[in-house]
Amino acid sequence: MVVFAFDLAQRRKFAEIDLAQIEGVNGACSISPLGINIVCVQKGDVEQTFVFSVDGHLRQKWTEHHRPGHGDMTVDADGCEIYVGISKSDPDKFQVIKRRLADGKVTSLMRYGEAQHASLRSLGRPGWVFLSYSGDPDEVSKHPAWAPYAREIIALRTDGSGEIRRIAQTRNAPSDYWSETHASPSPDGSQVVWSSNWGLPGGPVYDFVTRVGWQRSPDKGGEAGSPNCLQ
Repeated sequence: MVVFAFDLAQRRKFAEIDLAQIEGVNGACSISPLGINIVCVQKGDVEQTFVFSVDGHLRQKWTEHHRPGHGDMTVDADGCEIYVGISKSDPDKFQVIKRRLADGKVTSLMRYGEAQHASLRSLGRPGWVFLSYSGDPDEVSKHPAWAPYAREIIALRTDGSGEIRRIAQTRNAPSDYWSETHASPSPDGSQVVWSSNWGLPGGPVYDFVTRVGWQRSPDKGGEAGSPNCLQ
């Protein structure tokens, strides 16, 4: 199996990358937001992540399991591309983290909790990640050190400030992958689509749309950075 980038505007194919050279079975590959990196997730006993340049050079190898995973990519305020998701490895196990593609630097964004999925599809409102939380509200309430969210969707700042917007209670009872909430925002962040079995494990899964109220004035610090990462 090979993966390669293709410039649609210039009709240019970049170098083929042979995935047989890296460990595991390919789960997915994706082009980075600035179109300069290809990120591949390899499945196995340990889910590893590999970052290649579009020219085929291996830039980063994240050997820790799922650190992060179930996430999405964006450009941070400093111009660096980042992957935001949920870690399943120490020292930040089950925290929401961001990890820089350029050098692998990790920053924790939200403490230990039941976050299950992260989306950064609100391209017109950068600086926010939309998180889907699973879990049992009664169990989460017993652990004051945990992030206080269960069966809920929130928007979280990616700048590390911890600022959030609570969006919806999903009432989605844990069942299987196909009934997970997987919330995803609209391009301008004004709406979020999400799924729920509405408290019936194994029952029908419905889709819902929630409108998000934002401040009328622009959010400070929410602008995407210019591509000058590490410079």
